[in-house]
Amino acid sequence: MKYELRPFVLSVATLLCLVSSAFAVDLKEVKKEVESGKAILIDVREEEEWKKAHFADAILVPGSEINSRESSAKATEKIKAEPEQKIYCHCKSGGRAKLAARVLGKMGIEVIPITESYVDMVEAGFVQASDKDAKSKPQEKLTPPQSND
Repeated sequence: MKYELRPFVLSVATLLCLVSSAFAVDLKEVKKEVESGKAILIDVREEEEWKKAHFADAILVPGSEINSRESSAKATEKIKAEPEQKIYCHCKSGGRAKLAARVLGKMGIEVIPITESYVDMVEAGFVQASDKDAKSKPQEKLTPPQSND
């Protein structure tokens, strides 16, 4: 009996494309939402990565804190979004963002993972913090940026 693998391979490839596109977001729209205060942006990378480079509007909530039973309460206390605000999270390439969104979802916090890379976000116009800001201690509370309107 000979099995034809081609339809199976195509089916798996199609499924993977559909799953990855389910997480895709419009980065320019996310940027607008964050800048206007309609959304907040969580950086789930670790503090050492944050110190090297991070986005000016992002707030550090390390994935290691989110995933740790001992630290998860501390991490969730940092997430202070208004009910109508969306919460996005990002990392270097999307994997940790998906994991953090899944873990936070189990805690009742709806988070949209950004699966595009950090470089993609820079190319979409997300502003990186200045060198002076990058050396400062990360914020302790997750709050949206205040507008001067």
